[in-house]
Amino acid sequence: MYKGMLFVHLLSLVIAYGSVMFVDFYGLLWALNKKTKTKMIEVSTTAQVLIWSGLAGLLVSGKFLLPNMSKPLTQLKMFLVLIIICNGVNLHLVQKAMQSEKLEQFWQLPKKLIFWSIVSITLSQLAWLGACIIGFINTSSHLVK
Repeated sequence: MYKGMLFVHLLSLVIAYGSVMFVDFYGLLWALNKKTKTKMIEVSTTAQVLIWSGLAGLLVSGKFLLPNMSKPLTQLKMFLVLIIICNGVNLHLVQKAMQSEKLEQFWQLPKKLIFWSIVSITLSQLAWLGACIIGFINTSSHLVK
């Protein structure tokens, strides 16, 4: 059962974090004037289904992996997952704000929106990467035993 749930967990991670990475990369291309805002919004809207589905898969499969919640590292991972979820809602609002702007170029958007999007994307990447690293450490120590 553990190996099966670990497989589902890793598959969900690939789907969710892979989609996050793709959207962030596409956003970078938009900021560099290589893609249009319309295309960026279209890509991020489509990817949201994969991101949230993958995140749901991570939460469900993670429960079956029986994490040791008394370990500070596991508690930190759960905190990072909470940041990922809250920041995901925030990024949806940032996307809606960008969508309502008439300006097409990223750097022409209001400074507050540029700042908020950069901070949110950075926080997202740090939280996802941190949770992945902690998951790897916890799984590695579990498999050694």
